[in-house]
Amino acid sequence: MRKWTALQWMKMLLIMLLLFLNGYLFYRLLPFIGSVTHFLMHIAIPFFAAAIISYLLHPLVGRVQRLGLHRTVAILVIYAVFFSFVGLAVYKGGPVLLHELRSLDHEITNYQQLYETNLDRVYTSTPEAVHDQVNEALVRIKHSLNKMGKGIIDWCSNVIRSFLTLLLIPFLSFYMLKDAALIKKKVLLFVPKKWRKQTADLCAEMDQSIGMYIRGQLTVCGILAVMATIGLWILKVPYPIVFGLFIGATDLIPYFGPFIGAAPAVLVAATKSFYAMSGVILMIILIQFLEGSVIEPIVVGKSAEIHPLYIMLAVGAGGELAGIVGMLLAIPCFIIIRTCLRHLNERFRIIDK
Repeated sequence: MRKWTALQWMKMLLIMLLLFLNGYLFYRLLPFIGSVTHFLMHIAIPFFAAAIISYLLHPLVGRVQRLGLHRTVAILVIYAVFFSFVGLAVYKGGPVLLHELRSLDHEITNYQQLYETNLDRVYTSTPEAVHDQVNEALVRIKHSLNKMGKGIIDWCSNVIRSFLTLLLIPFLSFYMLKDAALIKKKVLLFVPKKWRKQTADLCAEMDQSIGMYIRGQLTVCGILAVMATIGLWILKVPYPIVFGLFIGATDLIPYFGPFIGAAPAVLVAATKSFYAMSGVILMIILIQFLEGSVIEPIVVGKSAEIHPLYIMLAVGAGGELAGIVGMLLAIPCFIIIRTCLRHLNERFRIIDK
């Protein structure tokens, strides 16, 4: 066995000392790193939002451009329609939505007390063996209601406070749409030359699959939000815009979304009357029937072509890993992984031949 020389021992001690100093320095800089990360995230939000908008509008710009218009003019036409609609919706619906959110935030405590009173009757009539489960359920419901109400109000307040930042999004999105081909070309320069064609083909397939799925799902969710809002308004359920938008947004989650979205509206309707609750449940069933048999086949079609079993497994795994956000991102992530595996399989097949 070879013995270490004094120089080798000194080198080892020096490396260990440097590692210790690096670790200590990193520990001391943690608060500063957290502040910098928060600052960078705040800056990245408008870029991320602009990227999403430009990604959604990109196919429309291409279609308008094929009519013979210059790309810049095509973008301005799409912008005029898109942001006019968004601006009108915010101008007309924004104050009503904020009023409903504030009212709901104030009424959540009353709803809690009402449900606790009614559940106390159920509690006394149930065996002692299930009392712990009932208590746990009550605590979870109370925590969820408080968190949901506070989260919605905080989010709306942050949006209003970040008004100047929001003004940047249309300009960033405009330049992303205008220079989409140049951005794609510059990004591919980071890929080794021999893999560029394969990477471009892979990204094109991902764009086609994910783009069709996301655009279709967002369209379906928008239609469902309008239908649910009108239905709740007809049934005279309080806060129809809030619950209608929530039902539409949660429909992005396959299979589980409708149950999550319908729960708040059903719970509030139940405080009014049994008939109101039954009406909301029937309305949700009707909307889901129309979505599955009419709206989704027309709008989405078979864009993703994913087996229902895989969808449920992906959504379940996403929920376990990252909650609601994980459930929302589960299908796009599944499509990306599936596309990568498909390309790898084709690559290995070519190599084997």
